[in-house]
Amino acid sequence: MIEAQRVASLVWDILSADTGAGGVHTLTGGRIYRDRVPQGPNMLPAVTITLVSSAPTNTRGGNRVAQNVLVDVRVVTEGTTYGNAIADRIDAVLQNVGGSKDTVRVVELVQDAVQAYIEDDAGKSYAHIVATYRTPAYA
Repeated sequence: MIEAQRVASLVWDILSADTGAGGVHTLTGGRIYRDRVPQGPNMLPAVTITLVSSAPTNTRGGNRVAQNVLVDVRVVTEGTTYGNAIADRIDAVLQNVGGSKDTVRVVELVQDAVQAYIEDDAGKSYAHIVATYRTPAYA
């Protein structure tokens, strides 16, 4: 599982480094988090990166060698307007990208699915776009 956490960490690194005009970091004011958005005023729009699953696909001598990893990247905005520009930029930055984090090699991130929904909480609406990215990863 620690290998999969490193995949999620690499996704965070990539999105946080996108600081140019129209970059993910720029569009969100640097509000890119692991798992959840902290509570407080002026916290949106934001992006979260969450490990969804990690299934071993190859072992050698009882040790995991390769895994199929799924990571959710969620854009959250206040109101009922989706953060399409942010989601589009995230996909442009992540689609078909690979790399390494510590001892883990991320082969290629590929968008697997997209969900969008509106939720209401304490009289406010929040729009979510969740894109799931899949990649093989090697320890």
